[in-house]
Amino acid sequence: MTIQTAEVEKWEKKLENKIISLLQRGIDTFEEVLPLCDGAQPKDVYKTFNNLIKNDVSISPISPEYKTKFFFKLPAANPLFFQWWYTLESQETMACRILDIHQTHEIACLGTPTLAATIAAYSKNVTLFDIDKDIVSLFNSVFNNGSKAQVHDVNEEISNYEKKKFDCIAIDPPWYPSEFKKFISRAIELAKDGALIYCSIPQSLTRPGIEEEREELISSLQDCGHKISYIEPNVMKYIVPYFEEEALKNSGVNASNQPWRSSDLLVINVRNSKTLNFENRKPKEIRSYSRKNNNSVFRIFLEMSDIKSDFMIYEIDKFSSSISQRDCTVKVNLWTSDKKGFQVGDTNLFNNILKLWSEGKNIDETIDIIRKENNFIKTEEEIKRIVTKLEELTEIWDLSSESEIRRTSEEIKLKNDALSSEWASESSDREHGSKSDGFRIEFQRDRDRIIWSNGFRKLADKTQLFPLEEDEHLRQRLAHSIEVMQLASTIGAAFGLDKDLIEAGSLAHDIGHTPFGHAGEHAIDRMFKMLGFKGGFNHYEHGVDVVRFLEGSYQFSVVESHNGLNLTPEVCDCILKHTYCHKGEGPSQENIWKYTKHRNYLKCGGYSHLEGQAVRAADKISYLLSDIEDGIKLGAIQLHDLLGCRLFHRSPIDFRMRNGDNLYSKFLEQRGSIIKLLMEDIILESTKRISKLKSKYDVFKSDDYCIFHSGQIDNDMGEVWNKIQVAKLHLDPRVLSANMKASKMVSELLLMLTLFPEHINEQFKIEHERLNTTEYMKYYRDQHKTITIPPEFLKFLPLDMMIGFKINSTKDIDVYHLVLAKDYVASLTDKKLNKIYYQLLG
Repeated sequence: MTIQTAEVEKWEKKLENKIISLLQRGIDTFEEVLPLCDGAQPKDVYKTFNNLIKNDVSISPISPEYKTKFFFKLPAANPLFFQWWYTLESQETMACRILDIHQTHEIACLGTPTLAATIAAYSKNVTLFDIDKDIVSLFNSVFNNGSKAQVHDVNEEISNYEKKKFDCIAIDPPWYPSEFKKFISRAIELAKDGALIYCSIPQSLTRPGIEEEREELISSLQDCGHKISYIEPNVMKYIVPYFEEEALKNSGVNASNQPWRSSDLLVINVRNSKTLNFENRKPKEIRSYSRKNNNSVFRIFLEMSDIKSDFMIYEIDKFSSSISQRDCTVKVNLWTSDKKGFQVGDTNLFNNILKLWSEGKNIDETIDIIRKENNFIKTEEEIKRIVTKLEELTEIWDLSSESEIRRTSEEIKLKNDALSSEWASESSDREHGSKSDGFRIEFQRDRDRIIWSNGFRKLADKTQLFPLEEDEHLRQRLAHSIEVMQLASTIGAAFGLDKDLIEAGSLAHDIGHTPFGHAGEHAIDRMFKMLGFKGGFNHYEHGVDVVRFLEGSYQFSVVESHNGLNLTPEVCDCILKHTYCHKGEGPSQENIWKYTKHRNYLKCGGYSHLEGQAVRAADKISYLLSDIEDGIKLGAIQLHDLLGCRLFHRSPIDFRMRNGDNLYSKFLEQRGSIIKLLMEDIILESTKRISKLKSKYDVFKSDDYCIFHSGQIDNDMGEVWNKIQVAKLHLDPRVLSANMKASKMVSELLLMLTLFPEHINEQFKIEHERLNTTEYMKYYRDQHKTITIPPEFLKFLPLDMMIGFKINSTKDIDVYHLVLAKDYVASLTDKKLNKIYYQLLG
């Protein structure tokens, strides 16, 4: 192989690594990739990019879990370890830079745990060396597929096993000359010849004399034969640690918590194994303590070396008053993460006290245990004084968020489980992974995410049956969803089902409804079927689309980065399976399951769990009652219509009219009786069915719904549906004209926006674009990559008279434009669709 060929291959590999790194970051189109390829020629980028896509190279995108499982769980920073964390932006920028160059290299991080975690999140193996045992333990619990962390104090030499092993070492030393030389020397010990060390160094105005210190450091490295590759200014930013916030307050400086400290980047090319001269210290034994679930909020530290003092514990005020440790030379051997420093004379005693505190013991329990273990070295009164003084100065018991009055998420779950029966559902893993926030259990988080979602909020202006302008007091989808939640919760309570799952499923069950209710849904369904999509469109499927893909509030969240709301499968099951019929054509559960894109996520195609069935049953009662109530209010239903149905003759329902009664007031009076009759029937009949099952898992493969009415009441409700809702309400001229108008507006706007997507809201387009390369669009592209809109569908548009319009524009349209238009139209409220329609189509 010639030198020239070797150089070309090396260059090609670097370009490939660069593009892989960009793809990992979600930059996945050639147009976006090209300008980020460090000046590579378009033809070379195009060739490499297409090869990677064509060969379906396994590219693991960055996992957002490193934020929730690692970064936001980092233990409270230790002031004496100089623990300043890089900002999230700096972490990702630096990790990408390292991976661009060292994709195939061995990487180590010395004292830079956040950077190590980001690199590991890109599925790249990295070794972390850190002095903090709590950080090492956290890292190893989160990243256990090749990456690893080990405890290392830089005052100790690197082990022979790790020496000369790494091609890339990232370090962030404390900003003092002796520490710099020590960290760099340990990095040199880790480095192969030719390796690069990436070192954060203070900027030129950090303090007086810093420029001279930088020059001396560079000179020392060059004297050892190492090469300075470059120094780049203002590369890394730091989050201000809590202990420095406190120091600034104590020194009288009124500063915001925004990142104000940055570092320059020094890159060192290691040429040999020669290290710098530095003053080494004997490693100290430093122990950390924290309460359960409070590790990331507060820690207390103890150096196991006594300080002779006349006081049992003495506070050092100077320790907490300066951001620079150079301003305080007084030694401390007990300190806290909020920068309170103390001197204690008996570290063994304080170690025992702090261990008991960290185990959750209260003050009295701690005093009692220490007294029993003390062997009469100190009197009970002395022990009490020491523990009381420790609490007075540190407030460690008072600061603890865990107490008898607060329940942890584990305790909340235990209490919830204790109220639930063996029939209650349990939460499955979320699609994108997620840890408990510590104060809610899984279905509670689902419910809350739904309540705060855009889709749920828009239900306040989506038609239930009648057009809303007829009367402001008529039902809309939001009120209906709350009614369903109330009814389903009552059913669930009778059987000990999970109330949080029922609440979440009820509130979300109609989140996929289009504007103008079933009229808008039917219009989109017919259009999709006529364009060749077998599954058509329905609000059950689209509801899961909304919560899995379309909601965008977590798209750029620093806590979780993913499409949709990341709900549990159980809640999505409630949405997909609240259909009226289980079998048959049309929108039956079996038919929807046959074509659904959510099969792999939900897995079970049988009946829904019992909570989902409770939601379905409550839905039927709610819309039966609300449709009739609204119909009476608008004069579409008369008393004889009700009395022509068996249901309204059953006890305790009484529709005998007194003088002065009107039908609407009478219906409101009797509504409670109707609900009582229907709910008693459901609970009684469901009890019989459930009692025949061996376990809750039999529910999914049962012959029929386990939670629903008796055959007699089901027939009565069917009669009401046929005689009143179908024969009267659906044929009411106002409903017919509203449905006709809605169908025309929805279908025409869908087609118009497919042809002219530039009229779609810009923010909606930006959020939707992220779905172009996901399984969501794959579902549609597997059916049709392009569509052609027949001319007869477009007669409402004067296309032949429009300047510049070419008739071929209606052919071979990327299916993405149709799906984008469908999702946008379906997301609109009634009022918003009306406004857009008249703006665009008149």
